[in-house]
Amino acid sequence: MTSIWSGYNNVGICATALISVLRHTEHISVPKALLVMPLVMHEATVRHLSDARVSHRGSAALAAQRPDLFTNFSERYDASLVASVNAIQLLVVYGYAIFNDGLSLNKPLQIDKSFGKRAEKIDKASSHIASLLSSPVDELYLNFRVKI
Repeated sequence: MTSIWSGYNNVGICATALISVLRHTEHISVPKALLVMPLVMHEATVRHLSDARVSHRGSAALAAQRPDLFTNFSERYDASLVASVNAIQLLVVYGYAIFNDGLSLNKPLQIDKSFGKRAEKIDKASSHIASLLSSPVDELYLNFRVKI
């Protein structure tokens, strides 16, 4: 298996994505938090989820409608585990989140143009990502084809 990791997908972008999603959910379990980075490290997925014309559907509907977004999701999941755990730790250490039976929003972080266009696009997609993650965790892992 070839690695799909790059410096482009790093702890900072993962922390930005997590805090953006937390603004909409206020709490997220660790298994669900670990799904955020594989979603945002795929440009086509972020483009789709940030499109205002796209309706917020559940994970099963999205996987059925756009299977191309999940063809290598399990590999992205594996490649992003370290960054995801480090991003969770970073958010907790700097007081943006509290780790208590998952990750809870402690103080919001406003994502603006100083974060860059990619972070702004991820922030725009974050409400749709939060909506997706409202499904049961076992359903998410099944629909996103994560092999554990």
